[in-house]
Amino acid sequence: MRFATVRALVSHPLPRWALALAWTALVCLLMLLPGEDSVAEDTSGFFGGTDLTDAAGHVLLFGGLTLFWYAALVCHGTPAEALRLALSLAGGLGVLLEAGQSLVPERGVSLLDFSANALGVCAAAYLLHTASGRRALSPR
Repeated sequence: MRFATVRALVSHPLPRWALALAWTALVCLLMLLPGEDSVAEDTSGFFGGTDLTDAAGHVLLFGGLTLFWYAALVCHGTPAEALRLALSLAGGLGVLLEAGQSLVPERGVSLLDFSANALGVCAAAYLLHTASGRRALSPR
């Protein structure tokens, strides 16, 4: 596959939306599966199974969620609008999913996980803000 073809594929909105939706499904799956004998527990154990490695996983999951939604949304609006929507979506989903864990067997709500979700969203916002030359947060 030629480089121009790869660039055209990545810049097209459809793969961006597909990636954002697939990542969202993965985040929801990992956050809402029961804790014992699940993919979530196996993934946690693979990375060490400590509270800190779990928190690092949350940072990566929600940072990626923010970045992928920004990439999808920026195709249809200004960078500032896309960033605001991506931040709202990822932040809101982080709160809802963490609170929803109180309803899942062998899972629970954790202030550390809430904080790690927020840190991931904020880190992605910082990266986007810096990478775009501060255009993503400034008005038109």
